Amino acid sequence: MSTAAAGAHRTGDLGQRLGHLIEQAWDNGWEPMDLHRVAVRNTKPAAIALLGDLIAADLARYAALTVEERWHAQLDEMEASVWWRPDEDPVTARARLVKGGWAALHQAGRELEAWLRGLPALEVIGARPGRASARKTPGPAVDERLLGKVRLMLAKAESTTFPEEAETFTAAAQKLMTRHSIDRALLEQGKDSHDGPAAIRVGVDRPYESARFHLISAIATANRCKAVWQKGLGFSTVVGFPTDLRAVELLFTSLMVQATSAMAAAGSREHWSGQNRTRSFRNSFLTAFAVRIGERLDLAAQQAQQEGEQERAEVGHLDPGVPGGSASRLSDPPRNDRTALVLAARDKEVEDAVAERFPRLQTQRSRATLDAEGWVSGTTAADRADLGAPGRLGRTGS
Repeated sequence: MSTAAAGAHRTGDLGQRLGHLIEQAWDNGWEPMDLHRVAVRNTKPAAIALLGDLIAADLARYAALTVEERWHAQLDEMEASVWWRPDEDPVTARARLVKGGWAALHQAGRELEAWLRGLPALEVIGARPGRASARKTPGPAVDERLLGKVRLMLAKAESTTFPEEAETFTAAAQKLMTRHSIDRALLEQGKDSHDGPAAIRVGVDRPYESARFHLISAIATANRCKAVWQKGLGFSTVVGFPTDLRAVELLFTSLMVQATSAMAAAGSREHWSGQNRTRSFRNSFLTAFAVRIGERLDLAAQQAQQEGEQERAEVGHLDPGVPGGSASRLSDPPRNDRTALVLAARDKEVEDAVAERFPRLQTQRSRATLDAEGWVSGTTAADRADLGAPGRLGRTGS
């Protein structure tokens, strides 16, 4: 057998082995971005690129309708696609681009193979490729116009140089999503076809992982979700209703931009002895930012709920045909009581979903050493962060 033929044969064997391991990963609850995050933490650029090629090739084997749209969105996030010629396989094609050729590519493939074999099983949060199907009833997905308004508010929060404006826009986004979530909950009450809790995974990047998770958890709590940190894997699983999960994704992305910008502006720090303490300062900065942002998001969510209850009560008072109005049955609970009952029921559904997905879940206190200046600076930055315009937000969707 010639050298070229032998190389092609080895390439084919490697591609088959890796493809089989990726299929096993899908069966064990992994998704494209989950694998990508672990690869970034454990392998070199050549292996990361090869993984993206193999995932793109694998998903291309399935009919489009049998792969959930978000898997393709994850491919886009990874910047992975089927870019090679139809007569090539992804391993051969990647070997042409890697410095060092087949030998370097083979080493990268062996790295991938080693950690793919050691992956633990994850909780399943969606259908694996080949098993997804169109929903019989699409359900009231998050309104795209509303999402557009939220994204616009958060973009303004990230771009403004005035802290007060950033705070106003972010709070407004939270209030708008809360109002939409409560309206959806009331609309779906008692319907057998209503969507139950779902789950998403949110990246927890290095450095300052613990502080980043604190921020995810704070945002999740404000939006009636629960966050679980899968330490060492580079992500957190957030459980909640679809509308609320969307809010968590959007707010976390925006607030990390705002926090990172504020942290960078604060600069580096040294101990009085000259020892560098930038890491402890920034870890404390982000942790304090997360704690304070959580308080502010909770307040914005409460305000949105109160404003919604007041508006619904006014509508009910003016319209005898509206439950809770002058013509409602005596047995009907007041509007605010009904809202509280519906939200309590949804909270219980989320708690049950977390317990089902994570039966051995443990709570652990953070042992990180706090930097006092970092904590104060992070709290100040959180007070300045843009949460959206109070008063303007609740009426944006009318």
